[in-house]
Amino acid sequence: MSRRMLAAAIVAAIILYPTPASASASVVEKPGADVPFTTYEAESAASNGGRVGPSFAFTQLAAEASGRRAVSLRAGQWVEFTLKSKADAVNVRYSVPDGSPDSKLRVSTGVELPLTARWSHVYGNFPYTNDPADGGPHHYFDDVHALLGRTLPAGSKVRFTATAPVVLDLADFELAGGPSARPAGFLSAVDFGADPSGAADSGAAIQAALDAGAQQGRGVWLPAGVFRVQQHLTVNNVTLRGAGPWHTVLRGAGVGVFGAGTAAVHLADFAIAGDTVVRDDSTSDSGLGGTMGGGSTVDNVWIEHTKVGMWFDGPSDGLTVSHARIQDTMADGVNLHNGVAHTVIRDTFVRNTGDDGLAMWSDGNADHDNAFVHDTVIAPLLANAFAIYGGRDNAVTDSVAADTVTQGGGIHAGNRFGAVPLAGTTTIARNVILRAGNLVPNPPEEIGALWFYAADAPMTGAVDVHDVSIVDSPFAAVQFFGQRIDNVRLDRVAIVRAGTFALQLQAPGSARLSWVVAAGLGAAGRYDCGSGFVLDRGAGNLGWTGTRCGFPPAGALRLSADSLDFGNQALHTAGTKSFTITNPGPAPIAVNALRAPAGYAVSSACATIPAGGSCTVTVTFDPDHAGVFAERIMVDTTSPAGPYVVAVRGVGFDPDGNLALGQQITSSSQALSWTGPANLIDGDPGTYFESANNAFPQTVTLDLGSQQTVSRLVLKLPANWGARTETIAVSGLVPATDYTLDPDTGNAVSITFPATALRTLTLTFTGNTGWPAAQLSELEVYAH
Repeated sequence: MSRRMLAAAIVAAIILYPTPASASASVVEKPGADVPFTTYEAESAASNGGRVGPSFAFTQLAAEASGRRAVSLRAGQWVEFTLKSKADAVNVRYSVPDGSPDSKLRVSTGVELPLTARWSHVYGNFPYTNDPADGGPHHYFDDVHALLGRTLPAGSKVRFTATAPVVLDLADFELAGGPSARPAGFLSAVDFGADPSGAADSGAAIQAALDAGAQQGRGVWLPAGVFRVQQHLTVNNVTLRGAGPWHTVLRGAGVGVFGAGTAAVHLADFAIAGDTVVRDDSTSDSGLGGTMGGGSTVDNVWIEHTKVGMWFDGPSDGLTVSHARIQDTMADGVNLHNGVAHTVIRDTFVRNTGDDGLAMWSDGNADHDNAFVHDTVIAPLLANAFAIYGGRDNAVTDSVAADTVTQGGGIHAGNRFGAVPLAGTTTIARNVILRAGNLVPNPPEEIGALWFYAADAPMTGAVDVHDVSIVDSPFAAVQFFGQRIDNVRLDRVAIVRAGTFALQLQAPGSARLSWVVAAGLGAAGRYDCGSGFVLDRGAGNLGWTGTRCGFPPAGALRLSADSLDFGNQALHTAGTKSFTITNPGPAPIAVNALRAPAGYAVSSACATIPAGGSCTVTVTFDPDHAGVFAERIMVDTTSPAGPYVVAVRGVGFDPDGNLALGQQITSSSQALSWTGPANLIDGDPGTYFESANNAFPQTVTLDLGSQQTVSRLVLKLPANWGARTETIAVSGLVPATDYTLDPDTGNAVSITFPATALRTLTLTFTGNTGWPAAQLSELEVYAH
C-alpha cells in the first residue's frame, strides 16, 4: 500500500471510528453522547419549502443552523420526516421572526407545537440586549417539544405544517415512554404542598421536602407534573428524583437547583425550564449550580432557557454528570469553575448555547483531573464547543464538536481569562470536530477548529492530541496563537477540507507531529509569517506541505484602532479621536450603522466600502457628569465576521468630585479574575474587589495620575452585604484602624485627615471579620 493510500485509510478510519492506535477492533466506540433520540435534519427531509444556507457568516441565520442549513416555510408549507425507529415524542428546533405573534406548527399526528420568539433573538454588543435598534442580530433558534400522544412505528411519515413564517432546522424523535414510579422509601414533595399543576408556587414546599429528606436520610420524589419554582432550591446530602424529563418539569424565572456543600447529592430524571430572555452576568441564573462533589451525581436531567445550564463552583471534588440535555441557554452549557476536581461530564448533549458549550475555567484555583467524555456540542453561538481555560490534567475525549458560530472553535485549550496556567497533561483524544472555527472582528482574526491560545502566559504544560478528525473547518484546522506554546504533541490527526490551512502558526514555540494527514486544503499546508514555531516532524505526515504568509481575502475589515482612551475630560468639554476602517476585499462591505454609547458621538462618511477602500470615523467624548465612561462603539457591517467594536474609555473629571474615578490602581493579589482592583474605581458599587483569601496583609495602591490635594476617603461595600469590620491603614496618613461597614448605615465609612498633596496612596488590609480577605466595592478620594 502506498503512503497516500495508507493516509487515506487513516483519514477514513479516524473519521468513522476515532480510537487509540492500540485499541482492539472489537471494542470500537463512536464519539459523541449516547442520546435517546434520533436527529432528522429538515434540509434532508421531504418539503415544499425553501432551502436556507449554507453560511458561516455571523448574524446570518443559516450560520446558526445545525449543518449550516435549514428549511424556510411560509404558512401552509411543510416538512415531512420518515422515522427510522419508533417514537412517541419530538423536539423541534425552529426560528420565527422577532416581534412576530406566537404561532403554531401543526403535526400530522394531531399535536400542535406552540412557536414563539420569547427566548430567541438578541442584539448589540456582548453581553447583548433584546433591542433590535442595537443591531447585530443573532441567537435566532429555539426549541419546542411535546409528546405525540401515541407511539409511531418505524417508517411513519410525520409532517409539520406552518401556520405562519418559520424556519425549521431539525427534529429530534424519541421513545419517551410513560412516567416512572415513585421509588420505595422516597418522600413525595406533593405531601409537603408542592403543586404538580403549576398553579401554585412550589418552591418553598419542595425545599421543605429536600430539607426533610436530608435530615431523615430519604430521597425526595417529584411525580409527573409541572412545578412552578422561582428560586434556587438548595441541596446537600439528598437525592431528588423525578418521573423523567418528559414528565416532571421545574418551571419558572430564576429556577435552579444549587449544591450547598460537598456532601453527596443525587439529581435525576427531571427537567428545568427557565425564563431567561437576555444574559445578565450580575445574576446566578443557572439550572444547576453551587458546589457539588463528594460523590454527587446528575443523571438524565434536561435544562433549557436558563442563563447557564450548569455552573459548578469549586473548590470541590467528585461529581459525575451523565445523560444530561442542555439547550437554548444565554451563556455556557456547563462551566467547571475555580478548582473543580475529579469531575466527569459524560454522554451530555448540548446545543444552542450563548457561550461555551462545555468549559473548565481555572479562575483562582486550578481545575484538575476532570474529563468531558462522550459528549456532543452543536452550535454554541459564542466561543467554543469545548474549552479548557488553564488547570492541570484535564481531558476532552470521545466527543463531537460542531458548528461554532463566532469567537471560538471546536476544541480550545489556553491560558486565558486570568486562569491558573495549564500544567500536567491536557488530553484531547478520539474526537470529531465538524464545521468549526470562524472569522472574527478581533485578533485572532481567523480561528481554527482546534486552537491553542497563550494569552495570559506562555503554555508549557503538556498537551496530548491524538486520534482526532477535523472536517470541513471554514478556516484553519489547527491553530497556535499568542505567547510561546511548547510541549504539544499531535498524533493521528485527520484534516479533511479545511478552508485555508492545516496549521496556522501565530506564536513562537514547538510541537511534535506524527501521522497528521490533510486533504482538501483551501490555501496551503501552513500559515506562518515568521512566527518562530518549530515543527518536530515524526512519521506519517502527509498533505500539508507548503507555507504561506497571508490569508486569502475572506471579508474581514481592518480597523486602525480597537480602543480609544480619552483619559480625564473636564465636564461639558469635548475631546475627539478617530479610527480608520479598511476593506481588503474580496467584495464591497456596507456599514449599516455606527452605534455610540452614552457620552460619545460618532460621525463618518462610511456607507459602502469598496474592496481596497477605507473611511474614517471621528469619535467625540463630551461627558455631562462625573464618572467612568467605559463602553464600546459598534460598527455594524455586512462583513461575515459580524459587527466590529471599538472600545472607548474616558473619565468625566470633576476636581471637586471623586478623584479616584477611572485612575490607575493595583493590588497585591485578587481572589478571582473578576474581583480585581479596577472594580474600586469604576463608580459601580455593585462590583467589588477581593484579595486572595487567608493571606493578610494585602494592599491596594492608587495612582491619581498627578499630584492632588486630598483630605478624605470613602470606602464602600455592596449595599446588600452583611456587616463586617476591616482593619485598614492608609500609608503615611492613617495608622491601622478598625472600620465597621454596616448595611444599616449604607455600608460606607469616611476617613478624614489633614489636607495632603500626593499622587499615590496605599491601603493596607490586615483583618476582616466578615471574610478572611480584603474586600471593598469602591475607593473614593476627595479634596474636601
